[in-house]
Amino acid sequence: MKRMHFLLCAMAWLALQASAATLSHDDAKKLWEQSKERAGYDQYSDEFAQFNNSHHLDEKGGCYGLSRGPVTIYLVIKHNVGEKFAVVEQVVSDVDNAKSRCFKKTYNGLPTKAPPFLPFVLQMKMGG
Repeated sequence: MKRMHFLLCAMAWLALQASAATLSHDDAKKLWEQSKERAGYDQYSDEFAQFNNSHHLDEKGGCYGLSRGPVTIYLVIKHNVGEKFAVVEQVVSDVDNAKSRCFKKTYNGLPTKAPPFLPFVLQMKMGG
């Protein structure tokens, strides 16, 4: 079972690397679902939440007030070997509205701590 999980993740990651296209919402959600139970995910997620809260990232740009309803975003985090920091390479959302576009601007390109494994997709539910 672990080998199958590894192979699925590896295949998804290779497909992501080979493709110049961005991930769809469904692809990002699938990668997140494959990752969220892996060792290290919860700790990284908690640390990212602390980083986010201490810098008030989700409050920048007044994103919460731009559209009604919640937005779920998926941060696709990439870390190149030899680089000190990882980076949020892509932000994918479940809706396309002013709020989701604002959050994409906030998080896309954000340098962050290297994740415990790759591919790493972090889910964030932005209320409102």
